[in-house]
Amino acid sequence: MGGNKKKNRHSIPTTPSPDNTETMTIVSPEEKTKALASSFDAEVRPLIDLVDRLRGYGLDSDINLPSVAVIGDQSAGKSSVLEAISGVQLPRGTGIVTRCPLEMRMKHSEDEDMWAGKIMYKDMYDMTHEEIILNRESVGELVRKAQKEMTDSAKGISDELITLEVTSSDVPDLTVIDLPGIARNAVEGQPLDIEARIKNMIRRYIRRQETIILAVLQCNVDIATCEALKMAKEFDAEGGRTLGVLTKPDLLDKGAETGVVRILNNMEFTLSKGYIIVKCRGQEAISDGQSLKQALEVEEEFFKSHRHFSSLRPSQWGIPNLSGRLSRELKIHIKKRLPGLKEDVRNKLLETECDLHELGEDPPATASEKRQMALRMVTEFIDIATTLTNGKRCDDPKFPPQINTLFSVARGSFAELHKTAAQEQPDTKDRTLKTELQLRMEVSRGREFCNFLGKFELVESYAREYVLKLEPPALRCFDEVHSKTIEILKILAEKCFEKFPDFADRAKEIIMKTRKATQNDCKEEIQRYFKMENLVYSQDQTYGGELRKEEEKRREEEEDVAERKHKAASKFNVQIGSVKDEDVNGIGKALLSLKSYYQIAAQRLCDVIPMIIQLHVFKEQVEDMRTQLMDIASDEKTMDHIEEDVDMAYKRRECKSRHERLQLAEEELDKI
Repeated sequence: MGGNKKKNRHSIPTTPSPDNTETMTIVSPEEKTKALASSFDAEVRPLIDLVDRLRGYGLDSDINLPSVAVIGDQSAGKSSVLEAISGVQLPRGTGIVTRCPLEMRMKHSEDEDMWAGKIMYKDMYDMTHEEIILNRESVGELVRKAQKEMTDSAKGISDELITLEVTSSDVPDLTVIDLPGIARNAVEGQPLDIEARIKNMIRRYIRRQETIILAVLQCNVDIATCEALKMAKEFDAEGGRTLGVLTKPDLLDKGAETGVVRILNNMEFTLSKGYIIVKCRGQEAISDGQSLKQALEVEEEFFKSHRHFSSLRPSQWGIPNLSGRLSRELKIHIKKRLPGLKEDVRNKLLETECDLHELGEDPPATASEKRQMALRMVTEFIDIATTLTNGKRCDDPKFPPQINTLFSVARGSFAELHKTAAQEQPDTKDRTLKTELQLRMEVSRGREFCNFLGKFELVESYAREYVLKLEPPALRCFDEVHSKTIEILKILAEKCFEKFPDFADRAKEIIMKTRKATQNDCKEEIQRYFKMENLVYSQDQTYGGELRKEEEKRREEEEDVAERKHKAASKFNVQIGSVKDEDVNGIGKALLSLKSYYQIAAQRLCDVIPMIIQLHVFKEQVEDMRTQLMDIASDEKTMDHIEEDVDMAYKRRECKSRHERLQLAEEELDKI
């Protein structure tokens, strides 16, 4: 393409075609031997090179790139067509010969002596292979070797791509992807679902609107039953992306040519891009030593001299026309797709940058960096735990909203304790309680008068019993608050230390260790508190004030009852006496004393128990965790635990790799 390169082109006048709609360039035999030189458009190579570079970056794993996918039934002649286009012999044989997608990157050179090749692939162990090809004769063997190393058996298939680069004066500027032929039945050594697997692989390529479908069909096969066309129609109903290629015209039965001509003229199975018929060399010609150059000459003679096919327009037959047509179609397709491709790359780049932001900073590498990271994580964990146990909210979106329920759950448990205490209070109107108190007083009576019975001892005994009933609810309150706290601390540990699972596990061990210590200490203090309540004590002023309130309440109730009875008696003209009970032995006063003291003890308990729980669970446990976590964060052994989770590390590598190739793609596209 540079001015100093060799050129061997002939300027030959053109002659009108029979239908006056198309001109045919007559080229010399020497020119035809170069076969596939397509320098008709200076735009083709840069555009195809662009897509090849993007695919080389691995961009096709993120975004659908413009491509030409070659599909066809098994032994339809796909490899023969690609051989003729590329000038290199590909693997041949019966059954499935193409067992991996083969990307052929062809680059035309104006230097007639130029030939260079390279093959690239990843084997089944994800090892990358790249080999320079010294001569075109070794291409087929190298492709076979690559397929063998990429699959788990001699007849298996793989979705991974083999990339074959060929630079020569005999090839067009074109990149195509050859896909395995559609198999009907599995042979020995192949998976039973071979047909489904191949079809799924083909669908992944041809469903993309960016893909031109090159459907290769045998002339001597009923087009209505051709699986390749059926699959193309499935994703390209109008046929706007599909170009049909008819092969093996020399195998047609006599009289069948008319039907093939109808297909070529788009009169049977319509495709917007139409059909081209080609004749490639067969196995017999290869065995006889026929070269690709000679095969092109034979092809030209075949169509020019054929009784039926000689009437076709020149653009409807021949490998040279097919290669030129494909180059033009791919160029148009790429140009059409470029604006959308740029937009897709930008959007994917923004999405990837968001993913990287969510992954956070890179994990530390040195011991010093690991220690600083550990201290930062511990500080964050303790700060948030302190915020929550102080009854404040944490609105950091990386933490689930449920962590903010800690204090509300605690307040609910404290309120439930208060409710239970109210339900357990002595009922001074309960006849059973009065009777029981009366019996105990009688049993304890000595020689004293009835109004000198030992009321304090009885009240004290009853007070202990009633207050003791609140110990199980108090311990239950502690368990509820403590369990919720541990649950939320574990969530915090998972989120604060999520990048380093080993360190997170150590943090959880400390949470459980401090949980056990807190549980023992707090329960012991609650039980000790109930031992103190067993003393039955209250300041005179406190007790006197509560007793007066209870007496006033009782007096109001008695007056209310008396008033209702009086109204009822007046209505029926009945005379009634006083409703006031003569409390000679002081049972009523004893009941009032019991209830008054219980109210004081219960209120005291409902205030103190929550404070004990908060002290141990919210303050001392968090402080204990701070001390222990800071110790392990500074420990040399901890550095072994500051290693990113395997899945997280893989996700980070993938994200960075995607970000890098998208940036490279954006730079490439900005040049266009």
